[in-house]
Amino acid sequence: MVKEEKKRIILDIGGMHCATCAQTIEKRLPKMKGVIYATVNLAAEKAIIDYDPNVTDQKAIEDAIFEVGYRVIHQKVTLKVSGMHCAVCAQTIEKALNQKEGVYKATVNFALETANVEYNPEQISLEGIKKVIRDVGYGVIEPEGGVEDAEQRERDREIRSLKIKLAFSAVMALIVELLHNLMMFSVFPYLNAYIPVIVFLFATPVQFIIGGSFYVGAYKALRNRNPNMDVLVAMSTSAAYFYSVYVTFFGAGNLYYSTAVMLMTFLILGKLLEAIAKGRTSSAIRKLMGLRAKTARIVRDGDEMEVPVEDVQVGDIVVVRPGEKIPVDGVVIDGYSGVDEKVITGESIPVEKKVGDQVVGATINKTGMLKFKATKVGADTVLAQIIQMVENALGSKAPIQRIADVVSSYFVPAVMIIATAAFLVWYFLGMSFTFSLTVFIAVLIIACPCAMGLATPTAIMVGVGKGAENGILIKSGEALETAHKLDAIVFDKTGTLTKGEPEVTDIIPDASLKVKKGDE
Repeated sequence: MVKEEKKRIILDIGGMHCATCAQTIEKRLPKMKGVIYATVNLAAEKAIIDYDPNVTDQKAIEDAIFEVGYRVIHQKVTLKVSGMHCAVCAQTIEKALNQKEGVYKATVNFALETANVEYNPEQISLEGIKKVIRDVGYGVIEPEGGVEDAEQRERDREIRSLKIKLAFSAVMALIVELLHNLMMFSVFPYLNAYIPVIVFLFATPVQFIIGGSFYVGAYKALRNRNPNMDVLVAMSTSAAYFYSVYVTFFGAGNLYYSTAVMLMTFLILGKLLEAIAKGRTSSAIRKLMGLRAKTARIVRDGDEMEVPVEDVQVGDIVVVRPGEKIPVDGVVIDGYSGVDEKVITGESIPVEKKVGDQVVGATINKTGMLKFKATKVGADTVLAQIIQMVENALGSKAPIQRIADVVSSYFVPAVMIIATAAFLVWYFLGMSFTFSLTVFIAVLIIACPCAMGLATPTAIMVGVGKGAENGILIKSGEALETAHKLDAIVFDKTGTLTKGEPEVTDIIPDASLKVKKGDE
């Protein structure tokens, strides 16, 4: 019997826009053989998955996510490689990169001296890729402008696309509304016969091009038997649009093109604001990663050399001069200095370090020179563990969020039933078809539960992110939710809370002392 192993991956997910999207992935993945646990954070747009590598693999998991209508965002980078002198060199680099976990595909072009790498930044960093190339004996020429983050690029692309859609939709909505009013008040009576067709021509691109994402989302949701907000939007706007099409070409009655177009415009505006908000709440980890040192000065074979921090190995002797960042964790073997550990411990006063003391990466050496032996590098350092903990906290669900997820999963079908019942009740009570249709549309639109599913994960992201920025690490969403029950907090030392310098707060005169006249 093969013993169950557990391996964790974090994937950036694209294409989600409501709580039901996250639930769809969460429901699908645990059904796979070998998947032990899966949770999806809508606000962070990440999936955290534990699986047994003996049973399934990462590709199968990503394929399952694609099958339910979403995609895993892959980072892509082109690096300039030096030191190649034949095609075999290119093959050597290519083979080394493709064997590395987290690299989806790597191709090396000998003629152009470039390496094109597609990878998962949660599994291997850009510096890790460079290290693989250097380890097989070649060099990497650093790009001048740096490499843009794939997740940020995807978010920026989405925001740009939504801005263009909003601008187009807003212009079309204004034109449609103006034409509706011209016809309603018979400003140009001779045009009344043509206005419905003109309005149809303006409203159609908004309904099917701008609103295309809602139809695609509704199709995916219904295919997965998990109806979401897109189903409500598609049904309500389609009811208004297709009834208006019928009136335009086949019958008589009121036109509702402006209702459909205006609704679509406001919904696109809502999606834009949501995308901007999500972008602002995901900066905590980037700020933590920015604390890391980029290079390290090490002693090898008696020579002191500067290398990328990823090249430092356990057992290397690292030299840190005054004012420099300590690159990795280690034990001091020579020197004496004060080290500013504020970023890790919150301690405002530099901590004295002498031979035998521990030093932590990302802290700053203040006064003297230190030599220390590296004991923890890469993902094992204290800062890397903190980053991992923050990532896990961002991906965790608070108890109240689980309730919101359950409610929202039943909410959409319930709303559809209520909207249909409202239509039928009003219609059979003698109200007109158009009035009953208006009630049907109103119930569907006003009940869209997107905010309900997004509010909790966004609040957790903001809370955990703001805490991380201020040196407060929150273990999970559950810890954040129960924090309001605290009535006492115990701190290990005053230096964590105080400024680390004396300050005059009050001057209280001694009433027993008499002041002689003339000394005032």
